Amino acid sequence: MEPAEIIIKTYLQIRDALTEKLIKQRYQPVHEQHDDPLFFSRYMIWSNNEEALRLTWDGKEQWFALEVTQDLPLKALSPWSTIIIVPFETNNKTSVYAEGIVHRIITSLD
Repeated sequence: MEPAEIIIKTYLQIRDALTEKLIKQRYQPVHEQHDDPLFFSRYMIWSNNEEALRLTWDGKEQWFALEVTQDLPLKALSPWSTIIIVPFETNNKTSVYAEGIVHRIITSLD
């Protein structure tokens, strides 16, 4: 599997697990963007109308981040506070490694 495929697969696993968890907490997906052909950077935002959470894959820095803001409605310069940042080694192709990343991010909301 190529690094880009590993990144996208892991991002989708995190995104889907977060969506499942957050819907149970009355959050809804509000925006997703993934149009970076060079670094494959992408993000997804969920909101419950009191706060918003954002999952980001920063391809240049090579990490996943989960952040929160209460600055609603969202604006381009809304301040985000970090919940967790997890570096990701794209050359580590084991599913156990990727599952560990997913688990760390999901449990950061507990």
